[in-house]
Amino acid sequence: MGKYTLKIEYDYDFVLIGISSHEKDYRLCWALNKALEIELTRTDSLEIKSKKQDTPSFFSLFKYENSDEFKEYFVLVNLSENRPFVSKEHTLFNKGKEPSSTESGILIPEHRQMDYFFVIRGEMDGVAVENILKKLKEIEFILTAVRVDVEELKSKINLVF
Repeated sequence: MGKYTLKIEYDYDFVLIGISSHEKDYRLCWALNKALEIELTRTDSLEIKSKKQDTPSFFSLFKYENSDEFKEYFVLVNLSENRPFVSKEHTLFNKGKEPSSTESGILIPEHRQMDYFFVIRGEMDGVAVENILKKLKEIEFILTAVRVDVEELKSKINLVF
């Protein structure tokens, strides 16, 4: 009997904004709620497990759904809640096997300098995105906020939830 393979194409039709901030996730969400007039609340953590991992990585997730505007807002922490320690095999002088993104505890390793990712699903034009970026940059403890092109990410599969 022949072997069949199911190939799935995921929809990456959302706005992704990388945020760098030293504040805790709940404080960032409080500031976003205030600045954008939304109501982000914590939900179950995003669980990601690669084939090479023994235990899955968990990433904090906050969500707000605006059914009137058909939009969903998410805040994802880029650093895993259960980030493993770097093994002795992989040090500055002894280059062992490079850990994968979720093994190292980073959701999007291409943007490891970002502490959070703000995801907006729904119809949104360029002007609205620029207005949101402007509001985010006005928050005093946000160091930077930049739009990230999802199609260029190697680890974009981690953003399917």
